[in-house]
Amino acid sequence: MHLLLSITLILVCFFRKDWKKIHTYHLTVMYIIICDLLYNLLCHSKPLWRYTPDIFHHYPILVDILHSFVNLPALALLYLANYPFEGNNVIQSKYILKWIICSFLVESVFLYFKRIELINGYEVWMEIPFYSTMYVMLRLHHKRPFLSYFLSVLIIIFLLFVFKIPLRS
Repeated sequence: MHLLLSITLILVCFFRKDWKKIHTYHLTVMYIIICDLLYNLLCHSKPLWRYTPDIFHHYPILVDILHSFVNLPALALLYLANYPFEGNNVIQSKYILKWIICSFLVESVFLYFKRIELINGYEVWMEIPFYSTMYVMLRLHHKRPFLSYFLSVLIIIFLLFVFKIPLRS
């Protein structure tokens, strides 16, 4: 399922020609990769979710790498390349809401088929604020990167505190 999601996202980027806009959004694509790698680093001893490999059974790290370097960048590119920057707040809010709902539904399928496991106090309802924050931060990073870095640090500190993530091994 993980590989199928990657292939699907790549094909959608290709056929929609969104990959041609990578030069416009590459810094924000790098931002989401860094955020995911930072999550993996900070939460290595107490992760909040775990991907269950479907093909790479003996190499679960490959699924993390696939999500970090293929799925999330493709998702960010699709999201930003089609974002209604010229639209009013209602249009933009509807667009973000559509992405939150779609992401939640895709993740629900992964949960149903046990390809992702939520652990250490992280629950399915928390995906809604997670995706809300993620999509707002992607847009903010594209428009105001330094503000997004500052807010990202605050969000990380908050989440480390809430989920009692140990910073020592």
